Amino acid sequence: MKRNLRWIRRLTGCALVGCLPCLQTHGAPLQTADVPHEPAWVLHLDLDAFRQTTLGQHLLAEMEKEEHRKKLAAFQAVFRFDPRTALHGLTLYSVSKAQEDGVLLVYADVDAAQLTALAQGAKDHRTLAHGTHTIHHWVDDKRPRTPEGPARTYAAIYQSRIVLFGQRPKRVMQALDTLDRKQPNLTTNARLVSAVPQNAFLVGVARGGALPGDDPQAAVFRQSHLVTLSVTEATQQLRGRLVLETANEEVATQVENVVRGLIGLLALQQKPEVQKLVRALSVERNQNRISLDLTLPVQEIIQQMQAATTAASQKTENSGNRP
Repeated sequence: MKRNLRWIRRLTGCALVGCLPCLQTHGAPLQTADVPHEPAWVLHLDLDAFRQTTLGQHLLAEMEKEEHRKKLAAFQAVFRFDPRTALHGLTLYSVSKAQEDGVLLVYADVDAAQLTALAQGAKDHRTLAHGTHTIHHWVDDKRPRTPEGPARTYAAIYQSRIVLFGQRPKRVMQALDTLDRKQPNLTTNARLVSAVPQNAFLVGVARGGALPGDDPQAAVFRQSHLVTLSVTEATQQLRGRLVLETANEEVATQVENVVRGLIGLLALQQKPEVQKLVRALSVERNQNRISLDLTLPVQEIIQQMQAATTAASQKTENSGNRP
């Protein structure tokens, strides 16, 4: 049972971070019809598009190394699909500020029977029926207890091409209804759908006041009516853009001053990597819109990743040599 739960965590973790580099090209932009009509925020990673970038190709090559091939083979043996060809995209969204309301859609060509068998082996596995769908849920010991008892993860498989994850059964049910086209979806929300950035492998849209958390440092985002995010790669440059849309120019000027002030504080740090980051940032205001741009050479990012990997390997080796 514990082994199965560990592998289920590996699946969700792989979906979130580990398999970004290992995807083939089918094209998986944000499917607005799969997202509720009025999300508080939505974030989408087009894994197929990411694979085509220089950065993605580098990470894919890294996966071919011996130390990663063994993990990949173990993953394939358990889940019965190759993440390099079967995972296409990730969409994470929420209909409220509450973290527990988030839903993750994993677009993948999966073996539904095998994933179901793994879920059935998880701790305190149970099922819920929702129309023609089955929702699996199990205890997640990695998360803190809730007032209702141990934290549980809720999951469902939709047509062997989308795996849904959530922390609340109601949200997973609503997500299934959206996929079944029983509920209004984002395609009918002209304001939000038109704000979704195009031609980027990572995109995000949020209603400013609906962003989660109460961190004072994030107050600048909550002053914005609309926040959009995009990350692209072109001409060997990785470009990230964050756009804040405010109610009027006066508020935009205030937000611009705050953003510039935060960059100024960052510039006071003497670390070379921080100084390089500051030089890569630029801020521009156009009426009630503030754009924060980050541009970094892809080769520099790859070199930093290689250095971090080498440092981690040396640390592991040194730890193993200690008496």
